[in-house]
Amino acid sequence: MMTCNKRLAALSIGLLCSLSSLSYAADEPSVTLVSPGAGAQELKVGDVAPEEYQRESLEIKDWKSHKLQAPGEHEQWVKIKGKYLLISVPTGAIKEIVTP
Repeated sequence: MMTCNKRLAALSIGLLCSLSSLSYAADEPSVTLVSPGAGAQELKVGDVAPEEYQRESLEIKDWKSHKLQAPGEHEQWVKIKGKYLLISVPTGAIKEIVTP
């Protein structure tokens, strides 16, 4: 049978772990889009960018002047709501979000 101190220690560790994961999630970069009729959509790394942002016409070609890393093959930088998103062109997956 676990003593009261051991239970308290186990509970404290569990609480600290859950709080640290919440604070990490809050620090994760994201972009919130608001579409009429669809409401708010929060985009994070791993999500698929809306199709209108996957167009080559929106690609940031001068990524160096924005202090962004070189996009890989089949990747492009786009700007959404003041943040830069690195998007995989074939899939639309968001690979990175940078806040200037």
